Amino acid sequence: MGTSNWQNISYNIDIVKKLNPETILDIGVGFGRWGFLYREFLEIWGGRNYSGKWKNIIDGVEIFPDYIREYHKYFYDNIYICDALEFMKTTSLNYDLINCGDVIEHFEKKTAEELIGICLKKSRYVLINIPVGTNWTQGTINNNVYENHLSSWRVSDFTKYRNHLIRNFKDIEQRDFLVVLLSENKIDLSSAYGRYFAIKSFLKNRLGLKWLIGKINGGNDN
Repeated sequence: MGTSNWQNISYNIDIVKKLNPETILDIGVGFGRWGFLYREFLEIWGGRNYSGKWKNIIDGVEIFPDYIREYHKYFYDNIYICDALEFMKTTSLNYDLINCGDVIEHFEKKTAEELIGICLKKSRYVLINIPVGTNWTQGTINNNVYENHLSSWRVSDFTKYRNHLIRNFKDIEQRDFLVVLLSENKIDLSSAYGRYFAIKSFLKNRLGLKWLIGKINGGNDN
């Protein structure tokens, strides 16, 4: 069943928490990691919504139907069993965030770039996790030919987009992979928590200056 590296998980969650999307499309559902984690940290963490009556929309696209189990249906609103590019070409839906978790490399490069372009038209943000370099060969897994890696990528393939945020990670074998956030608009990661959230948190919880934060907030020390 489709899965991927773990070194980037907390960084991905941090980005999505800051973006605070209300609608998400997860391309390449696989095991369902991102749907589960986004549901947890957008609704359960903080909001404590354990009801299963979700407020956010999390849809998925998966080309290999054998990956989808009953548990997926609890965390995802809709899962479309089809080719991702064809889905994006034909859907009338738009999203706050489209997540491509280790899926772009499974397309021929020209096709993958077309997919990214359409995603940018139909979503405010596109979040991509992808291996870079030529040492990521992969063939059929679990009788799924769609697990084949059909393209290799470099950092420069993503810096060409005007609005991008890129961070490099290494897997357990010291191979490089990226987390890439793209948007047609300026990327703003400060709106969800507030512009000075990190500074205030440092003063309050690392330096013990809760009283100062209270003064900054006009008497509210939260």
